[in-house]
Amino acid sequence: MEKGTGRVRAGTVRVRDQYVMAKHGKLARESFRAAASPQLLQVLTTPGDVWVSFDLFVESTELVCRLFGEGNPGLARKIGAFGAEANMGAWRSLVYRMLSPKMMMELAGAFWSHHYDGGRLKASLDGPHGLLVRLEDFPRPHVLHCLSIAGWMERTIELGRPKRVAVKKVRCRLDGAEACEFLGEWE
Repeated sequence: MEKGTGRVRAGTVRVRDQYVMAKHGKLARESFRAAASPQLLQVLTTPGDVWVSFDLFVESTELVCRLFGEGNPGLARKIGAFGAEANMGAWRSLVYRMLSPKMMMELAGAFWSHHYDGGRLKASLDGPHGLLVRLEDFPRPHVLHCLSIAGWMERTIELGRPKRVAVKKVRCRLDGAEACEFLGEWE
């Protein structure tokens, strides 16, 4: 069982800053940074992909939701979807179109420890047009993280061959489940 302390890579937090800049512009990003704690501002403005507290992931996501989503935590899904594209760069179209959704999620699971210091991401098929992704042993479950993962998963699948993708959380540790589980379905 992999246990971590609840740390994430700074780049995972910086995706929120990139989202604000891409979707709302430079002035909005300045407002976002002005509202950040000194610790979050340091992560947003200092190069390098060091490990930082998961609390900064939560703070940055909450801040984006408050400033640009009228406090609606559902905006975390859009941030997660944005991250799916931002993290792949130039390889995105080639990789996503050649690999199945299951293979993409398996690769994501293999790279999980690059972004988070604890937990595991596992994928299994759920019928011919479905995929169950299970987040096991994540040290610090949080609703904004679950929403971000759901948005990331949905956009990752959409960028490949499948159409009309829908992802929903079917189990959550915050509700007493053993693991957080997300079901992705598509045509």
